[in-house]
Amino acid sequence: METTGQQFIAGKRRSGTSGEQYSVTNPANGEVLATDTLAGPDDVHEAVAAARAAFAAWSRTTPAERSEAMLRWADILQHRGEELARTESRIGGKPIRLTRDFDVPGTIDNVRFFAGAARNLEGRASAEYSAEHTSTIRREPLGVIGSIAPWNYPLQMAAWKALPAVAAGNTVVLKPSELTPLTSVMFAEAAQEAGIPDGVINIVTGSGPVAGQALVTHPDVAMVSFTGSTAVGRRVAAQAAGLVKRVHLELGGKAPFLVFDDADLEAAARGAVAGALINAGQDCTAATRAYVQRPCTRRSSSGWPPSWTACAWARSTTPPPTWAP
Repeated sequence: METTGQQFIAGKRRSGTSGEQYSVTNPANGEVLATDTLAGPDDVHEAVAAARAAFAAWSRTTPAERSEAMLRWADILQHRGEELARTESRIGGKPIRLTRDFDVPGTIDNVRFFAGAARNLEGRASAEYSAEHTSTIRREPLGVIGSIAPWNYPLQMAAWKALPAVAAGNTVVLKPSELTPLTSVMFAEAAQEAGIPDGVINIVTGSGPVAGQALVTHPDVAMVSFTGSTAVGRRVAAQAAGLVKRVHLELGGKAPFLVFDDADLEAAARGAVAGALINAGQDCTAATRAYVQRPCTRRSSSGWPPSWTACAWARSTTPPPTWAP
């Protein structure tokens, strides 16, 4: 069981100061993986202060400097790939096959993608509005980005939230789900080892109503990025609007599976099962309902039960299951 702190603020691991204890458990078997104290408003304030202090220097680095640091970051993550895959599998209860083949390689590829994107930030010329002046669009980093991520893709969510911001010269305070923070902290530690300065990436592991609320409403946070439910997203948008913050929202998920009368019904049955159970069913695009065109309804429904019963259920860390509890 891990006992080190699950906060990463100004380059240092530590415990939170809220006084509220919590455990990270493997949902597949109930194993306790870590215990710690959740972040409170004071931790969020310290993380934002660290990010704001780091912004002055990081925002003035050249695109080449940011790109090179991010490429080193990707190499470190690749070196630690197996450790990341096993940890991600355990905190999410998801198949090791998925974390090895998708979550970790996808994260590393995203780091390398945004390392390239850092060199391609454009400022475009706009129309001339008068004979005496030239008008241009200049892209500049905003400042501290406050990001809140859910529990279903912990490592990839950390990457999707942090990488575009860091590549553009911003600094980040990320609040991962308190259910699954372990790989987010590992991700930030790898950035530090790659030479990205302390304070550029900070992790605060706390609850939404406490740490999340403090992050969204903090006056020094220039932009808020939130992935989660539509109901909470509405509240985030309303609070950010009152403080005139920029907002990025990815909300909800109720994905239909469509089957038309010209479909290969055996392939459709396999696709419906895969779409429903991918990532142990913890997916915003999971196929939770099906719309089948009437002429093939009966033939389609008769083929789906065998596809369900053919699924191989196993422990999440025992390869090669596609599905896991």
